[in-house]
Amino acid sequence: MSTTKPNRLTRRLKSVVASTVLLLAGAVVAPTGAHAAPANHYYIEIGGTGAAADAPGCTTSFDAANRNLNGGIAIPVCYVASGGPFVGSHNEQPAPFAPSFGDSVNQGYWNAKAALENAYRADPTARFTIAGYSQGAWVGDLLLQTIANNGTEVPRDRVDGMLYSDPMQPGTGFWRLVPQGVLIPFVAYSPGTGPEDFPGVPVQRHCIKTDGVCDATSLDSFPGFLQQHPRYFREGEIIATTLTGHGGRGTVWYPAA
Repeated sequence: MSTTKPNRLTRRLKSVVASTVLLLAGAVVAPTGAHAAPANHYYIEIGGTGAAADAPGCTTSFDAANRNLNGGIAIPVCYVASGGPFVGSHNEQPAPFAPSFGDSVNQGYWNAKAALENAYRADPTARFTIAGYSQGAWVGDLLLQTIANNGTEVPRDRVDGMLYSDPMQPGTGFWRLVPQGVLIPFVAYSPGTGPEDFPGVPVQRHCIKTDGVCDATSLDSFPGFLQQHPRYFREGEIIATTLTGHGGRGTVWYPAA
């Protein structure tokens, strides 16, 4: 009896079994080679005095930075960003009926907190940077303190902060000159100075020397405010070149121009 057919059948069977094993092995291995999409990163952006804009832009303070967020997603915070009884980027225009700094900061705080928590509910795997400039840094400082104290829905290990020209900057900021709780009429109750460290939350402050908002330490601080304060948000300047480098701590100082 010929053995040709059984040998061929055996070889075919072995081939089918081998192919099946390889196919099954590939099916098992394939998922381990797959990578989950990276978590989204959102920037909760709180602009400075006089920089309010209509929604959805809400503020012009971060326009230059938003052109290159390296895949990050900007969430501008809408609030009045007012400094009544004067308004304007340098508070140079009388506006007796405009909301005071205190009222504006209060609105900014609650709107920023809501923006953060709404984004977290919609995307609970995301990470967040609280970014504030000038009055917005005052708002951001207060919000980051709340986050560090576990006072929001968002776990603090998902958050960091970047504060530019923070008037609450410890040791040098404007509000160190006024004891906490003291009222400056028509302006605000002093919030005092912010903390050096926000427990569990990396926060980095940025300040230009002689900018009287964050460096109120000499007679040069007032003219320095007029000259240095607008530099942060310009194209190619501090906010645009540092915002995506979040995650640091302490204060970064820049020389006066």
